[in-house]
Amino acid sequence: MFVAKDGSSSGESRVLHYFQAKSRQLLATSDLAVCEHPGLSGSHREEFQRIYLREVIPRSFEVGRGMVYGLFGRSREADIVIRDSQNYPSLPMSDHAFYFAESVRAVIESKSRWSMEDWRDVQEKTRTVRSIILEYSPNLRDEISMLQQDIAALQAGQQHNGALIVRPKIGTAAVFIEGGRDFLKNPDTISDEIEENAEDSWPDVTLFLREGVLISKHEDGEGDPHVGFYRLGENALIGFTNTLLRILADRTVSANGRFYLDNYMRSVMQVEPYAVLEYPGTNWPPGRTPI
Repeated sequence: MFVAKDGSSSGESRVLHYFQAKSRQLLATSDLAVCEHPGLSGSHREEFQRIYLREVIPRSFEVGRGMVYGLFGRSREADIVIRDSQNYPSLPMSDHAFYFAESVRAVIESKSRWSMEDWRDVQEKTRTVRSIILEYSPNLRDEISMLQQDIAALQAGQQHNGALIVRPKIGTAAVFIEGGRDFLKNPDTISDEIEENAEDSWPDVTLFLREGVLISKHEDGEGDPHVGFYRLGENALIGFTNTLLRILADRTVSANGRFYLDNYMRSVMQVEPYAVLEYPGTNWPPGRTPI
């Protein structure tokens, strides 16, 4: 570890130390026997995760729980909802919060312990969220992209017919505090399930906190769609947080340059996946393609 002359460690080591401490804290709070009722215990666990997220994600996002409604379709009750609170309203109701789908950037499911039943529940909720149809109007990024195409066409003496704009779907994630070792041990044994279900039913990122494993889905149009399994140990939480921040950034228009937590976790970014399983992609990848 690099130590400066004044005795302070490098920025990366301090950042890693912070997230390692937060990981231990989340594990410790999940071990607290606050009550015997599983529903209340689950609410306790979810609230600690919401507190953690409120601490680390930008303040322009609100962290809550409730249901996501689109013009067509809605989610099931979501443990954690991250939405743009500066530009969109929400509707508090007596039994749950009503979130407009256009405002929601990510939905996270939180589970105490791995089980195949809970995994199927995560898959079903992921499928429901991804099926919500979003109503979009052109944003600043779209307008600037169109101006760039206008300039490029003028320089080339050509005409263009606009662009095919594919927006990202609402981001999805899952957290399993305990368990999952057998499931994670040999991913090749579930390759058929990944090929059949990964595109619509697997979350964009899944954290197995105690096991220190991260599963990340890649479908950005660069290379074949695939699922990567990463053994990150005590750095799994920062890997999850970094992916979540990227999900939020990809779904947000900002006047400022993008911040990359990657720069403060280069040693973690160098870890190669211990398994990569491809699946057939049928959806258009997000992006802007000139016509």
